[in-house]
Amino acid sequence: MKKIFFALTIACALAISAAAHDGKKHDNKQAAAKGKTAKAEFAGKGDGVETCPVTGEPITNKDIKAQMFGRTVYFCCAGCLEDAKKNPAMYVKKTHKEQLAAIKNVKPSEHGHHGEHQDKAASGETKFLGKGDGIETCPVTGEPVNKNLKHEVDGKTFYVCCDGCADTVKKNPSAYLKGVTAKVAFMGKGDGVETCPVTGEPVNKNLKHEVDGQTFYVCCDGCADTVKKNPAAYLKKASK
Repeated sequence: MKKIFFALTIACALAISAAAHDGKKHDNKQAAAKGKTAKAEFAGKGDGVETCPVTGEPITNKDIKAQMFGRTVYFCCAGCLEDAKKNPAMYVKKTHKEQLAAIKNVKPSEHGHHGEHQDKAASGETKFLGKGDGIETCPVTGEPVNKNLKHEVDGKTFYVCCDGCADTVKKNPSAYLKGVTAKVAFMGKGDGVETCPVTGEPVNKNLKHEVDGQTFYVCCDGCADTVKKNPAAYLKKASK
């Protein structure tokens, strides 16, 4: 009897061990299956040239960049660069053309530096961002140009590496092409004599200023600074 009892005990132990082993294998298979299906969804919001691929915000400093999928990608800040490095495929497509298609209907996200970018845009400050000469290298990315992609802006001919870069240059030629001055949209609301050229409100005759040989009045010191930074946008006869 003792022998029979001992044999039954061994058999039960082996059965329990086998069941546990099968269960573990099943769990491992499920985990592997989940790993395969848990492919990260593309979350890019910018083109990586003019706008950050992580946040979609304007890129104002071309120093923050990385080589991804054989091309140069730019970011608005070091934090976004680190995020993209952890999972490049989540924010960057293999070509700029694919990137533009992927972000076509995406809105930029809120980000810590959003206000800073807005302030720079509002001030009318234009920083030169060109990476190439527009003849042999793309003015936007610095990569070799496609000679079939010939464009012209403000009387200057230039070449780019892709159609997306051509659009970028045309939106802000002075930022990418040397010697090209972008056309300035007139935003004046007053005549600069009786009404403030910035706000359209009555001027303060004690606030008399001059720019490019033209005298003008404003309603406050802040408006005077605005006019002086971009006179062609607020004074009809002024030439920047």
